[in-house]
Amino acid sequence: MSKLFIPYIMGNSKMIEHMKVLSQCGADIIEVGVPFSDPVADGPTIMEAGGKAIEEGITIEYIFDQLELHQLEIKSQYVLMTYYNIICNYGEKAFFEACQRAGVYGVIIPDLPFELAQKLKQQTHESNVKIIPLIAMTTTEERMKLIAEKAEGFIYTVTMNATTGKNGEFHPELKSKLNLIKRTAQVPVVAGFGIRNVQHVKDISQIADGVVIGSEIVRRFDNDSTEENIKYFNSIRHALNQ
Repeated sequence: MSKLFIPYIMGNSKMIEHMKVLSQCGADIIEVGVPFSDPVADGPTIMEAGGKAIEEGITIEYIFDQLELHQLEIKSQYVLMTYYNIICNYGEKAFFEACQRAGVYGVIIPDLPFELAQKLKQQTHESNVKIIPLIAMTTTEERMKLIAEKAEGFIYTVTMNATTGKNGEFHPELKSKLNLIKRTAQVPVVAGFGIRNVQHVKDISQIADGVVIGSEIVRRFDNDSTEENIKYFNSIRHALNQ
């Protein structure tokens, strides 16, 4: 069965170009990072990319404008990964209205606890934009089940106790915890953080419904040719189709 390919890119001046390449290579959902000055969940690669985007003058307004302008050209769904400070400054209701106009499927807010995300969902209930939950490996089983029951869109499961892009082993209980979440969830359960290559994808997708690949894709877009990147993206898509 084909699993979800969810690549992450930084919202920058090449965002639409990158989204089109990923869409053509079979990305199911593209995660667009909104650059922020204090990205607590991000590792060095994404932090550096975000810093460069801020220097370029990229703002949430720019991202919304570009997505709204080009949404019919992108075949994949797309979500925003942003911190709550940006939503708060924009205005919660206005932010979700802008998401809807721009064709945004969902929003990932790594610094917003589950309970506050539920309140935000109630306040913005007129919007069809999903609030995608994150579940860490340190979360208790009881809380995992609670989050999974309320989840919409998909569940983003963090593979390790670290920031994005960290080298290291995946959590030893990752697969058992993924199974636990999947028994309760009514939406796809995907895994992200530290996934870089085809072998990682094959291993994790035995259990998960898909993978999120972030730092590796940001690094490749920054350093490799379009042809090399397409070859890599196609290899990930092929691994997820098996």
